[in-house]
Amino acid sequence: MSDPSFSQPSFHQDEPRSLLVPALLAVAFVVLAFFIARRFFPATTVNIAHIHTDILPTTTVYKSDSIVVAPSETDNILFVASTIRIDNQRKYPISLDDFTLTLTDIAGAQQTAKAVQKFDLPNTEVMFPNLKPLIGPLLLRDTNIDPGKSAQGTIVFSLPVDATTWNNRKSAEIQVDIYHGHPVYTTIPKP
Repeated sequence: MSDPSFSQPSFHQDEPRSLLVPALLAVAFVVLAFFIARRFFPATTVNIAHIHTDILPTTTVYKSDSIVVAPSETDNILFVASTIRIDNQRKYPISLDDFTLTLTDIAGAQQTAKAVQKFDLPNTEVMFPNLKPLIGPLLLRDTNIDPGKSAQGTIVFSLPVDATTWNNRKSAEIQVDIYHGHPVYTTIPKP
């Protein structure tokens, strides 16, 4: 009887290997990663654009003949009415949460102000009647914007500064917070 022989094919290192299988696996991996990334990290964004800004500087002087209160006190309030447009290029609707204005003055000091609430605007317009013509259709909190759609409107802010501080500012930036998303920013250009 003859001895069994278990011979195996010999591989020589000089023989060229086929790169077809690793190349196909790499392409399949890249395609799979692309589809996973598109599904969980949509590449589309929310864009914001500044349309127009009007300001209303106001000065109120309080006078008193009492010795308890100072003889006179001056209070400056600057109303900023900015119209912006928000474009939703995402694949799902977004909802606007809040609006914040950050003013950086010439010295680098910052002041922030939240937008005036919708229910406060009628009283503000009564107290400052010159504000009413500056306010167009409002852009409100909790506004929903469907995919591929836009929303445009005016946001009103009030800051305790005078017009000179506003006109000589370093920058003014509006931040729009989005529910379950990152905030978007636009800069108000200097006059």
